[in-house]
Amino acid sequence: AEGYVTLAADLYAGRTGSNREENMALVQEARGNMDAVIANLDAAVAFLKAREDVTGRVGAMGWCFGGGIALSYGLDGSDHEATAIFYGQLIDDPARLAAMDHEIYGTFAALDSGPPPESVRAFEAALDSAGVAHDLHIYDAVNHGFWLRVDEDPDVRTAPAEDAWSRLKDYLSRTLSP
Repeated sequence: AEGYVTLAADLYAGRTGSNREENMALVQEARGNMDAVIANLDAAVAFLKAREDVTGRVGAMGWCFGGGIALSYGLDGSDHEATAIFYGQLIDDPARLAAMDHEIYGTFAALDSGPPPESVRAFEAALDSAGVAHDLHIYDAVNHGFWLRVDEDPDVRTAPAEDAWSRLKDYLSRTLSP
């Protein structure tokens, strides 16, 4: 609806899990072979950039496990201009984060344990130390996945979800507009 071309990359070689245990096994397998994940995402970026309807600017975005993958891709992938993460595994090593050559966006929840707010604050401090521009926000009174499941508690989740969406649109406009 916002005019962006999107692609959901397959990180599991066409396989899907039929239960939580199988899904987690696929996640662990992907985490164990990040070189293959990064190569897969580099191929996805090349595919997108070859399309006539793509302006030439591409970003990575992910939620939970995908948030950590997007962050890793922001550091190790090639030829992209934006990284947006929603929850996910964070890195708090400024030397490692110094490889980020573009602004990073992040949405987090105060009642989350994956990652907890103290990990988000350590991530933010490391980004500051590394000189990486960022737009990070921890939303109060909500938990992991709040903006994907607004209907579970609309009185609490609607305002933060709408704010996160507005921030994301502003970020994408700043980083991906030609």
